[in-house]
Amino acid sequence: MLDRLPRGFINHIELWLSAVALVLIFGIPAAVGPQGLDFWRLTAIIAIAVGTIHGVIFWVVRRRQRQIRRRSIRQIQQMLADVVKNRLTAIDMYLPEEEDPEMVRQEVDGIRSSIREIAQHVDNLSEETLEDWEEKYEGALQQTAEVGATD
Repeated sequence: MLDRLPRGFINHIELWLSAVALVLIFGIPAAVGPQGLDFWRLTAIIAIAVGTIHGVIFWVVRRRQRQIRRRSIRQIQQMLADVVKNRLTAIDMYLPEEEDPEMVRQEVDGIRSSIREIAQHVDNLSEETLEDWEEKYEGALQQTAEVGATD
């Protein structure tokens, strides 16, 4: 439901709803025309109703944001686990096992290169890189989800 609303409205929903609330709280009693104590009673009743509706709307919006954040964090964790494990496997292959200084130097250079690649992936983490990773491994992710659902 919230996905269909304009982005500008969603980004400032608190301001829009507060403005509407003020118009309702003071507009309805002014239009109805009670005087004195009746004006303030009607204003209080409307304010309570508007506050309750605000609370429900904010709860729904914040709940949706938490769900999206959790999903994004899971995707980021999967992507980083994949990238880091691949690079750590490469580092493991480069661990020096030779006595030859030239070979050890090449292996250490390979380790440094893998470390730089890991750091670069972490530094350049963005929505686009996450989408690229998701696209690359979409089949594997679906199979993983299916296996997890059958457990």
